[in-house]
Amino acid sequence: MFKGSPGSATIQLEGSVMDLTTQIIKHVLDSRFETVPKKAIERAKLSILDTLASAIGGSSDPIAHFARHLGALSGGKPDCTVWVSGEKLPACLVSLVNATTARSLDFDETYELCINGCHASAYDVPPALALAERDPSITGRELLSAVATAIDLHVRLARSVTANSINTGRDNMVAVWGATAVSTKLLRLDEEKTQNAFGIAYAHAAGEFQMYEEGAHTVSLQQGLRARSGLESALSAMVGFNGPREPFFGKYGFYKAFETNYDLGLLMGKLGDDYVNASISFKPWPSCKCTHPGIDGLLQLREKHNFTGEDIVSIELGLNHLAESLVVQPRDQKWGPKDPVVARFSLPYVISVAAQHGRVAISDFRPEALEDPAVGRIMAVTKIEVDPEIDRTHGLHQNSPTTVSVKLKGGAEHFIRIDKPFGHPDNRPRSPMACANSRLAPKCRCCHSPIYSSS
Repeated sequence: MFKGSPGSATIQLEGSVMDLTTQIIKHVLDSRFETVPKKAIERAKLSILDTLASAIGGSSDPIAHFARHLGALSGGKPDCTVWVSGEKLPACLVSLVNATTARSLDFDETYELCINGCHASAYDVPPALALAERDPSITGRELLSAVATAIDLHVRLARSVTANSINTGRDNMVAVWGATAVSTKLLRLDEEKTQNAFGIAYAHAAGEFQMYEEGAHTVSLQQGLRARSGLESALSAMVGFNGPREPFFGKYGFYKAFETNYDLGLLMGKLGDDYVNASISFKPWPSCKCTHPGIDGLLQLREKHNFTGEDIVSIELGLNHLAESLVVQPRDQKWGPKDPVVARFSLPYVISVAAQHGRVAISDFRPEALEDPAVGRIMAVTKIEVDPEIDRTHGLHQNSPTTVSVKLKGGAEHFIRIDKPFGHPDNRPRSPMACANSRLAPKCRCCHSPIYSSS
């Protein structure tokens, strides 16, 4: 049994390390609708809606077209539905296409209360819905408890890694186990096959950070690859394949071979009692979460002081080094981005869009929008640097507090610092229904609009 508080420097274990993996497997197997906390179930409902909305919004993006073309080339048994377009493909391929599409706009929700962010929902919801469509005996309660359990485990694995992916180049390699967990539950595998599925998934564990450096389509595609891999791991175990018994803590297990800097407390603490999927952040803007404090601050200043883009003389922002390296560097790409993927990870671009238009919308990442001269003028007078104080106090997390200073014609200057932007788990309505009405409903309308609403 695990002992010790989450984040503690010293961890005590009774029994062997093998018991930890057994506890994880039993947790996945034993969770039920009746045992999962109500707030985790309610959050799972929102995660399903958010993933569907993000996929609908992204369905016209070139990345989604590529994903559908890939699925059509592969073909196979028409078990499940590609969202929006309606093609029928095998469950594994549908998981790949739908998960890739859900990430195509970087609009899907994410967990930010850890060193490395984690887009768990768009990995885990697509295989869950594919299996529920394929097997009509799966109940709504089974679906919700499986999604809540999988996202909880996915986030726990992600937050346990204490080395920052910006420094290591390894990005969210744990994602495959979230999709594996949801698949094993909905396939109703027994303990032996579930353990084999988790071992097989280790062969699929992957994730690299170069895609962010270059603004590559694999930012989205890797989401689909891991969703497919998780379901394939479960199906492989179902038909009889076995895998290593100790994929996490064995001699060559994940935490020995890849992520040697980790916190067991963040993985195992209150497992089965505290479902951390309830603390996922909502994304009100279709861009990297690291840009959201700056967007929120600029929009608050714009509304409070009633200025427009034409009134702006200069903008200055400050944030920590990690966030700066992701959404400010390389500067020759982030100022005047030529590609929508690069633009979604460009703080100077999204800040300039917010300043000019009073919003950041799906339509702002169309190729023609990237050439907007008014936005380009503001980008040219935008300066972004590492803030030494923020870097000292909040230097370990990619999602950094951000300061925003705006100088206007006539000499007026306005300043704000945002630590927890709109959508942060501490900056949202407490009631899931209120959260759905105030945030998810407008997002769904925006994503559903056939002309990419800019509201």
